[in-house]
Amino acid sequence: MPPRDLLPTVLRGLGVLAVAGIPVGAIVAGVGGRLGMLALRVTSGSEVHGVRSDDGFVIGRFTATGTYNLLLVGAIVGVIGAAAYQWVRPWLIGPPWFRHLTVAAASGAVAGSILVHTDGVDFTRLTPTWLAITTFVVLPAVFGAVIGPAVEATERWTRQNDPRRSSRILPIVLVAAFPLTTIPLAVAAAVLTIWATAEQRGLVPRVADAPVVATALRAGYLAIALAGLVALVDDITQLA
Repeated sequence: MPPRDLLPTVLRGLGVLAVAGIPVGAIVAGVGGRLGMLALRVTSGSEVHGVRSDDGFVIGRFTATGTYNLLLVGAIVGVIGAAAYQWVRPWLIGPPWFRHLTVAAASGAVAGSILVHTDGVDFTRLTPTWLAITTFVVLPAVFGAVIGPAVEATERWTRQNDPRRSSRILPIVLVAAFPLTTIPLAVAAAVLTIWATAEQRGLVPRVADAPVVATALRAGYLAIALAGLVALVDDITQLA
């Protein structure tokens, strides 16, 4: 690949992360998180109103700034999740529906084990506890189920519309709406640039294609998911 082709390649990769990750993250984590917290506020009663949640949001207070901040956090998570999906995709097994299902299960287990904890406000003062737990496990699982199809659909759309203006304008609009997504996108740009340059110079080894290496990577991915599941079950047991 000539050097002059490096920039368009990196920009296309960043465009996929922005177009797939930002809307999915903002909708699932942002809107979904807002609705989940609304449900918990209603079911928990007035005694939790005004209490600051573990994520820094004041329970019972609905503001445009707070809502935007939640959408922004979701958008950032979406970009990171889209990049993570692209990284693990080569080693997922089975037909597309099974790959998306396993990503959903792993996302629910790993992110759920991080979000669900035995101290703080979200799982000690918000009731019922089962609803709080379900909310913080289901949302990451839904994100995991949706991000794969979103990335793949965006890649197809980018290829079909590549010299069209829409394929360049839409990522810019999305990033402008959520400027802090430039942070994970900048990291992704550095990784994409290094990787593409290494491929261009023939420095990327093909050991990842070896069956033994592929099996080891899949085993590592499974181990992370199982560790998350064990930690999540332990937290749920203690909360119950």
